[in-house]
Amino acid sequence: MFFKVPDLFDIKGTKTTPIKRLKEYGIGEYPYVTTQATNNGVAGFYDYFTENGNVLTIDSAVLGYCSYQSKNFSASDHVEKLIPKFKMNKYIALFLTTIINQEQFKYNYGRKAAQMRLEKISIKLPAKNNNPDWVFMERYIKSLPYSSSI
Repeated sequence: MFFKVPDLFDIKGTKTTPIKRLKEYGIGEYPYVTTQATNNGVAGFYDYFTENGNVLTIDSAVLGYCSYQSKNFSASDHVEKLIPKFKMNKYIALFLTTIINQEQFKYNYGRKAAQMRLEKISIKLPAKNNNPDWVFMERYIKSLPYSSSI
């Protein structure tokens, strides 16, 4: 069943934190999330954060790459966050990032994954009683090989 992203998440921008400022705080435990589509979007760890964790982040500069941020973090520009309107854990988040990343073909430098576009997309999810089946999603991810390493 298809579900509109705004029905599942609040779509918000992140506060842009320049790397120069982060370096002043020093190396630490909080991820610095950028628009890169590798390493979960993380370009380093610093002793400063501006955003709360347990959210999905999306690169709104080029590819629309989606990743899960479990910890509090800071971000570069063009990083949007999807704040769940439901109880999300790391297993459900990983299921959702996989589904959302299937939408990347729609985006490029000239057609960015901006908040306006994210508000219009729908994603296909397993459903039960016309609602997303969060239990199925969690169990599915836990059933995968190496899921104990997540």
